[in-house]
Formats: sequence, structure tokens, C-alpha cells
Amino acid sequence: MGKEKGFWYRLGSGFLLGLAMVVPGVSGGVLAMALGLYEPIVAAIAKPLENWREHLKLFVPLAVGAGACVLLTSRALQFFFTRYHLPTVYFFFGLVLAGLPAVLRLANAQGFGLSHALSLVGGMALLLVVGGLPAASGPRWASLGLLAYAVKGGLVGAALVIPGLSVSMLLLALGIYEELLGAVAQLNLGILLPAALGFVPGLILASKGMNFLFERRCGQIYYAILGLMLGSLGAAFPGFPRWGLEWALCLVLFACGVWIASLFNRHNKD
Repeated sequence: MGKEKGFWYRLGSGFLLGLAMVVPGVSGGVLAMALGLYEPIVAAIAKPLENWREHLKLFVPLAVGAGACVLLTSRALQFFFTRYHLPTVYFFFGLVLAGLPAVLRLANAQGFGLSHALSLVGGMALLLVVGGLPAASGPRWASLGLLAYAVKGGLVGAALVIPGLSVSMLLLALGIYEELLGAVAQLNLGILLPAALGFVPGLILASKGMNFLFERRCGQIYYAILGLMLGSLGAAFPGFPRWGLEWALCLVLFACGVWIASLFNRHNKD
């Protein structure tokens, strides 16, 4: 790690990466790439015992920064989801849609073929099928007890390292975003501790898998991610506004989401 990526840089980067855990439309993988930390993070997770002291220097400030961000923003997001649910979701949809061209550029870097199209369809179908299942709550999930929260934590960890995929938008599509957001806002350790136990193996397995797949089928993987993004939009779509003022608010916030994400994507492209 160079001087420019010292402790304070990693601490600040961790705070930004924390946004990917709580703000739908923000991709942890894309943020890590923009910060120049994606490859070191994935490499360190894939081989955690090699140079473990250096790995600690990387992950401790990242974890502290991300944790601070999640704690500081979760209550605000919970408030907006409770009071202004539909406009808030439309804002996040704007963030996701504006991020699609950046993923498409990465997907087309090595050309396009039938396998890429099949990957796109497969990614969309996977999310739409999963989104069509009963929400990850209710009697069946409750019967799993702590294991259910560990599985949900594993989903967060796995989605966090996939470039272009928003963790929170995936959780919205699966119907578990507000539950986990509320647990963070209220510091509900009965949910957070088992979720943390699932988060770590989910993060490690996904990192190893992404490291393996990107070395072999980079373009196809990005098209599958693009399909996941489109599928998550379809699965999480909350419906249309009901009256005039709500329409106006939703459209304004949707446009704000597109504008903010476009600024970020333009900076990454430069």
C-alpha cells in the first residue's frame, strides 16, 4: 500500500464502502474499484493467511470506517423508508439505472457473443425467480431461528464484493432490507450477531469465486451482473405513485438519483 493509501485513506474508504451496505443503488465492488482497493481486498480475502499482518492493516480501518457509516446512516434511512417509502425507493432506482452503462462498458470490453447474452438472461432470471419467492421472513424463516439471520448476513457479504451489484437493492428485492436496516438502527444484537457470523463466510466464498471467475470469463460475469441488476429492479419495483404530488416527488428524487450516480460514473470514467 502506498503512502496515499495509508491509515486515514483506508478509514475514509471504509466509510464510503459502508454506504454500499445501507444505500440501495450503491455498489461496494464499484466503489472499491474507484478507490483502488478492489483487487487488494479480493486478493487478501482469497488468501487470508498470506501476509496476514498487511491484511490486518488493510481491513481494520476499512471495517471501522464501514461500521461508523452504517451506524450513522441507518437511522436516517429507516426514517425515510418509514415516512416516505415510495419516493425513497424511486431515488434508489435512479441510482441503479444510472450505474447500468458503466457495467455495460466493462461487460463489452472483450466483445459480445451468445454466451454473453445467455449470461445476461441467466442473471435476470435468477433474480426474478428469487424475487418471486416468498419474502425471506414469515413462519418458515422464523422456524430456522438464528440460521436464517446467518444466511441473510451471508447474502450481504457475498453481494458486497460483486462489482455493479448493489447489496441493499438485492436485499430490497428479497424483502429483507428493512428488517436488517431496523436491526442496525436499533442495535439488535439478536439479529446482528448471527448475521455477522454469516457475513464473513459469505464474503470469503464470494471473493474466491469472483477471483476465479474473473480470471476465466470476465465479460460473461459482467453480463450476469448486469442481469442481476435488471432483475433486482424488477423484483424490487414498489409500484406507481398514487396521486399528483407523490408523482412529482418520486420523479424529482428519481432524477436526483440518476444525476448523482452519473456524476460518480463520469468521475470513474475519467
